Amino acid sequence: GLASGATFPVGTTTNAFRVTDAVGNSTTCSFNVNVSDIQLPTITCPANVTGNNDPGLCSKLVTFTAPTGTDNCPSATTTQTAGLASGATFPVGSTTNTFRVTAANGATATCSFNVTVTDNQAPTISCPANISVNATTGLCAAAVTYTAPVGTDNCSGSTTAQTSGLASGATFPVGSTTNTFTVTAANGQTASCNF
Repeated sequence: GLASGATFPVGTTTNAFRVTDAVGNSTTCSFNVNVSDIQLPTITCPANVTGNNDPGLCSKLVTFTAPTGTDNCPSATTTQTAGLASGATFPVGSTTNTFRVTAANGATATCSFNVTVTDNQAPTISCPANISVNATTGLCAAAVTYTAPVGTDNCSGSTTAQTSGLASGATFPVGSTTNTFTVTAANGQTASCNF
């Protein structure tokens, strides 16, 4: 065992003593010193991370310093229990990253931080070229077909709608009709074109 006043490790230490008299007779006794680790480990996460999407993508590559928990006793381990690893591609929106440190005594502590990616990219749309036709014989109009444009965006969920003019295949009156199409992205941004 260890002497009185020594620093005893966590666990059980047996202290044994022997007394021997002048003629060599001896006897022993022992007792245990039990030290329990009741201290919780600690872990501190980095601050929340915010940023805009990478151009043309509905995500952003994000790096951060992963936290490492500490404990008064050795052999504590830290694991990520939610979210994405540093260097991963984080989607638009908020991702919560959670880390847990587990001490040798089984006690745990956790911390979390958010990675928020904002989609600030506007959608795009391209209309066909202007169309010129002659009126149908006997009519003051002409049926015209065209390929309706469909807008695109870096994130899914965009919708395209015709906001003025006539649909493809409709009978267009003599004169100029402006056809306008608007794409609305999932983030609410819009873009328009006309012909």
